[in-house]
Amino acid sequence: MIIKRINISNYKTYLSLDLDLSVDEERPIILIGGMNGGGKTTLFEAICGALYGLNINTKEEFEELLNNGAVGSVTPEIKLEVTFVGVVLNQEQRYVLRRSYKLNPNDKPVESVYLNMNGNVFTYGTATPALQRAQSEQQVNKIIKANLPQELSKYFLFDAMQSSELLKKNVFAQIIKDNIENVMGFKKYLQLKRAAEHAQQERAQQRLEAEQEYKEYERLCAEKREKEVQFADIEAKEDLICRYLIDSKEDYERAKSGVETSAQLKSKIASLDDKINDTIKRSTDYNENLKAFVEDIESTVFLPKLLSNNMAELGNIIKIKEELKREGDAVYSLDMLKDVTSKIVAYLREMGLCEDVVDENNVVNYVIALQNQNRPIDPYAFLDDSEVDRFNYLLNNAQANPFLALDQLRMSINTQIESLDSWEMQRESLQRSFTGGNEDLVRAYQSKERELQQLKDDKSKLQKEIERLKTNIHRIDIQIQQEPDVKYDTLMKLKPFFEEVASTLLKKKKARIETEMQQQLNELLISYKGHIARVELSETLENFSIKMYHTAGNQISLSQLNAASKQIFIQVLLKVLRGLGDYNPPVMIDTVMGVLDNESRDALMEEYFPQLAEQTILLCTTSEIRINEDYHKLEPFISRTYTLVRDVESQSTYVEDGYFGVTLNA
Repeated sequence: MIIKRINISNYKTYLSLDLDLSVDEERPIILIGGMNGGGKTTLFEAICGALYGLNINTKEEFEELLNNGAVGSVTPEIKLEVTFVGVVLNQEQRYVLRRSYKLNPNDKPVESVYLNMNGNVFTYGTATPALQRAQSEQQVNKIIKANLPQELSKYFLFDAMQSSELLKKNVFAQIIKDNIENVMGFKKYLQLKRAAEHAQQERAQQRLEAEQEYKEYERLCAEKREKEVQFADIEAKEDLICRYLIDSKEDYERAKSGVETSAQLKSKIASLDDKINDTIKRSTDYNENLKAFVEDIESTVFLPKLLSNNMAELGNIIKIKEELKREGDAVYSLDMLKDVTSKIVAYLREMGLCEDVVDENNVVNYVIALQNQNRPIDPYAFLDDSEVDRFNYLLNNAQANPFLALDQLRMSINTQIESLDSWEMQRESLQRSFTGGNEDLVRAYQSKERELQQLKDDKSKLQKEIERLKTNIHRIDIQIQQEPDVKYDTLMKLKPFFEEVASTLLKKKKARIETEMQQQLNELLISYKGHIARVELSETLENFSIKMYHTAGNQISLSQLNAASKQIFIQVLLKVLRGLGDYNPPVMIDTVMGVLDNESRDALMEEYFPQLAEQTILLCTTSEIRINEDYHKLEPFISRTYTLVRDVESQSTYVEDGYFGVTLNA
């Protein structure tokens, strides 16, 4: 996937922007500079928003994203358009994807989406009927996913500073595992393995005949499930506290220095209140909509589904009935035939052209017989006109299934709910600080750090208990296996099968991952440059680990690496996985140097960025890629350079060619 162009209208700091992002094959880098607040992060967000959409639910959220310079001067509409190419099924495709947002007459945000794939156009919007929208949206999402799924985008379109901050929170090993499982596509097989294991245990309980064995097996399985629930709860709390620590880090540092002002605290508390209240309101609205959906499910789901399955047959019945009706309209009635026959016979008698004894009834019966002889048979004569009219009404007034829109709302709300507890904890901490001073905030933050460590200890103990229970359950499984049961035997095979699939995929690429990471780390990890003897991945993903060894023979602890080295390690891992994964995405990095020292910066510019991807977009300030010291090292690999300039008067950002006045040497 190569991004060719980004076009932005009225979004945040951009009033209008049309930026060429195409690259030459031998010069894969685009360098975009800008001062702090100049629009680098906004450009980054605009590309992600064009690909995956913006989350705008209220008038206030729309106005927050609308460029201030656009108010009162142009039509208040946000447009994000990205042009990109990608190879799907060995064929290159060109895509133009545009998303537009504006307020309707009721001040509700509405969305419009347009995708052109090699001349094939897909469109949908907020006003599109639900069924038609669901079909078009599914097509668009399928096309985007074929190039770069949204769940993987965070690994290739990321803020280096946020990445380095996250690595400080003692989740380094988990991040490495997430990268391996998600980017390489292994995670789905581990999920299937756990599902097969659960089904196998349920089947085993059904087969136990001895009451004591049944109770013991049931107790062990229940205890294991309880421990697993506790383990999941601890992981959730751990994640919540990590989010809180990350979100509160800046407040904590200020509080330690005693510089947090009353106004700043009030503003942050108010902002958190707005987020929390909005989440609660949207959840309440969703529950009410869900209740209405369930109460009306027959007319909104079942009946439309029945109609869709029989639409062709009903349409055929209506068509035949209409044709028969038209033909019936051309048939003369009995009274009309008698009247016309009487007049014709009278005329013929008067002219002496027929005898006086002609029987008019015989003539009428003869004409009726001719009419009936030519009329087609009605195969649906058992249906009267009122029933046919009802069919016609149902076909022309079928309601769209509202479930798809309701489910999309649910997914959007779940994203907010994941952060709700963290927001409430942060608000409570800030409120205590507001009333009790900075000391309360510091104590609250340090208390959460201690709580996080305690959770890690508890999780380790639970993991040992779960392994013990698995061993005891396995002993009974062996006994059960001696009794023939095809379904149980199949389930017993599925669990190791899925685990083996994931592990086999890992083994096939394990050696390459280890070799390439060793080579890259020897070049880029300055603190151990040239002294990485080997990188070692575990054989399976279930208890995944990655280790690094010094040429002296000792293991190098990854958790003890400093922030800069951890950032280098993660970026090396991403580069290797990108080369071995199923996708070929561009790489876009905001705040490229993060917390790196001079030696690490040099290594990245000389050895990393030039070979990172077919397209690498770097967003930086002059303090990250310095004009005199750093720029010339990257220049041979740069296709385009731009500088983002903030126009304070017009409240918008415009683009100049070159990197802070330095023109690219062609």
